[in-house]
Amino acid sequence: MKPTQASKTMSSTAALLLYMLVPCAAHANSGLPPCDALLVTDLAPIVHLPDSPLYPALSPSTRKQSWCYVVPTSAEEVSGIVTTLRDAGSGAGDWHVAIRSGGHGGDLQNNLDQGVTIDLSRLNETVYDAAKGTASVGTGGRWLSVYDTLSEHGVSVTGGREGIVGVGGLVLGGGISWYTQREGFACDNAINFEVVLANGEIVDANKDCNADLWKALKGGSSNFGIVTRFDLAAYDISNISVVNRVVNFTDIDAVVDAVVNFTNLDRSHSDNALIIIVQYDPATQDSTVIIRQVNTMNKADSDAYDAFNAIPPVAGASTTPQSLSLPEFANTSQIAGPPYSAGAGSLTLLNDVRILRFCMEQYKQLVSDLTALLGATNFRTILDLQPLPAYVADIGAEKGGNMLNIGRQPGNKIVFVCGVLPTGTGQGDDNADTLAIKIARAYQLNAAMNARIEDYAASIEAGVDLRYLPYADARQDALGSYGQESVLHMKSVAAKYDPNGFFQKMVNGGFKISRVGPLEL
Repeated sequence: MKPTQASKTMSSTAALLLYMLVPCAAHANSGLPPCDALLVTDLAPIVHLPDSPLYPALSPSTRKQSWCYVVPTSAEEVSGIVTTLRDAGSGAGDWHVAIRSGGHGGDLQNNLDQGVTIDLSRLNETVYDAAKGTASVGTGGRWLSVYDTLSEHGVSVTGGREGIVGVGGLVLGGGISWYTQREGFACDNAINFEVVLANGEIVDANKDCNADLWKALKGGSSNFGIVTRFDLAAYDISNISVVNRVVNFTDIDAVVDAVVNFTNLDRSHSDNALIIIVQYDPATQDSTVIIRQVNTMNKADSDAYDAFNAIPPVAGASTTPQSLSLPEFANTSQIAGPPYSAGAGSLTLLNDVRILRFCMEQYKQLVSDLTALLGATNFRTILDLQPLPAYVADIGAEKGGNMLNIGRQPGNKIVFVCGVLPTGTGQGDDNADTLAIKIARAYQLNAAMNARIEDYAASIEAGVDLRYLPYADARQDALGSYGQESVLHMKSVAAKYDPNGFFQKMVNGGFKISRVGPLEL
């Protein structure tokens, strides 16, 4: 049975109770240098080795198993962890550190085999300050919990669309939201960051204090320190209107035309959000298109969706608008699926009907290739088209700027991402090794599709450099895609606040600014 959001919340609650009830096992010498360094300090009670009762709960859905997990409850404990691991890392041993908020990113970003994972899940408090109009949100919180807490005050913040996603990674990577057309990226709404630096110092970063760090953190990921708290701009909120219109893939040309028209709407339509989801269903062996129409002011009859509403729905599919609170909506869809997937990263394209139609042709070829590889009943696909109007760059600039710098290439844009979710081989050889090989081949097909799209986009001058970091693949240069101005700023900030490169060398997962080479002027 697929776990519900409620069951996952109860599991998290049970794990939290275990933290309070189960003491860490005493280890005079575990034989694991970074773990031993932590165990001889006051941090020992929050260190969990593989024989800890809590260890399985800390690594339930990952292919990597850390030597130990350390689970801080305060910025001060994070400071102690950083300085202890920094000093323990002076030898020639081959181990590293991973930092995890919600764990939504790829394995190397939030977990690792050889070393220590800092699990920030207990830094999860949300506090609303009505006088300041801000919400202080712990980096280890999940967006559903954040929205639940803030809804009691009739306010919310710009955050993740899926309630299960963690706060830290989404904000530090930019953060596309249902409110992006109204409020900008999630990172644009960070008024202040509480940050633990490599030297253990706990600092604030905002427009008046450490302003260079403040700007670098808005899209710069975990290159400069560990953010323990975000102070986010809060605003009054109403219910939102949601329509999930399911149409046949045979109508994809009409969908593409409507997407282009929608993305070209001006800022007066910023209450309207949209995602196009193309899914291959192994049960029907066919693709369908979900047109997710979201009006953030609860206006069910917005004319922004007129072109979509003219496309006939699949027989029996409801097109009745729902009026939902943000917590309700964040809890209606989940990121869940098989333990292996083959996503090949994100692309950003100009809002041009030619390139979007080419994308759909390439998607059809991908489905054909996957059918030959895996069998028609053994995979699912999820392809998203997400509008990114040019005026979102103006919103970011009005709020102090960010690293994504989407305005440096003019025009309205579309974020494109496609993933493959295998459901088995169907050949009686469903063991992990065989499936892993098929995943690698599926990934190759997906990456090759993206490359063809990139080449065609370049040929008609419809390509955009940006590779949206939360969706990006390890082979992509997400930080470099922000452009020279942002790269130079991030390199300068990293050198200033982490001169010895702890977050570049010891925290080696994720996208590192030190790996971005010289860019063309």
